Amino acid sequence: MNPSWEAVRELDGEVVAGAWVHAIRVPVVWRESVAAIAAALDREPVDALLIGGLAFGRAAVNVEALAHAVGDVPWIPDNAGRALSNERSDGDASGPDALLATAPVRAIAAALNSAGIPAVVSWDGGTYVSNATLYGALRHARDRGLALRATYLHVPALPEMTTGTSAPSLTLGTITQAFRIACEVMATHDGPDAQAQRWPSALAALP
Repeated sequence: MNPSWEAVRELDGEVVAGAWVHAIRVPVVWRESVAAIAAALDREPVDALLIGGLAFGRAAVNVEALAHAVGDVPWIPDNAGRALSNERSDGDASGPDALLATAPVRAIAAALNSAGIPAVVSWDGGTYVSNATLYGALRHARDRGLALRATYLHVPALPEMTTGTSAPSLTLGTITQAFRIACEVMATHDGPDAQAQRWPSALAALP
């Protein structure tokens, strides 16, 4: 079970702040996740892209501000059984080593905090498929000159996934609302990015 997909599928077809939400499920497989998103973007232009994934053990929604080109989790294979060890996730050394998210990440985190949802701006999305997916999507948009607001929400596990452990969790309703709020901010935010508030259980946002 992936709570990000369970949440996003509930928003499929919903209109948020005047914007239509279309959800697609992508494989947790190196490069195939990016290929699925790139195909969707080429098929139908959009204004914003919000990617989601599970970050088991994190206590807050992490709004990713940066994606880098390194894949390095040799002990965790993807869903096709492949693991990367200290290599470029896109297999193309001609690209930049890292790309900044183009969505207003601080405004998203601040809006989530204001709604009572723990959230922080994250500058480390890990070195697994999730980070590679954001990096690949950002590079695809950049290389094609797309004016696309894009970021990634790493969400905590659901309560039923943490039974018998001390891992933190959020309910599916809360996670769904987090994606809805993020979509609303991405559709309506104008001007400079906001300063995210501090959530007591998380690190202070960067200035």
